Amino acid sequence: MNLKQLKYFLMVAESGGFSQASDAAHLAQSALSRHVRLLEDELRTRLFDRTGRGVVLTEQGEYLLEQTRTILDQVVQIERTLQSWYEHPSGRV
Repeated sequence: MNLKQLKYFLMVAESGGFSQASDAAHLAQSALSRHVRLLEDELRTRLFDRTGRGVVLTEQGEYLLEQTRTILDQVVQIERTLQSWYEHPSGRV
């Protein structure tokens, strides 16, 4: 599992389908689908029920969505903190 897969999973979950998410990600739908499928294979669970009209999260997908939001929020906070340290150095010289 990696951050790219989690970001793509989040995009699909929030947009309700692979087509909409692939447009937003500027990525071919087949590539986006492959990333999610690899994530499902690694986790050994189905994250979405695929329908003719899009996707619906499974119970496991709902859990991963909640955790993914937390993880990605933490990554953003880490990036902001480290960027701030770079832009405003402090400490002993």
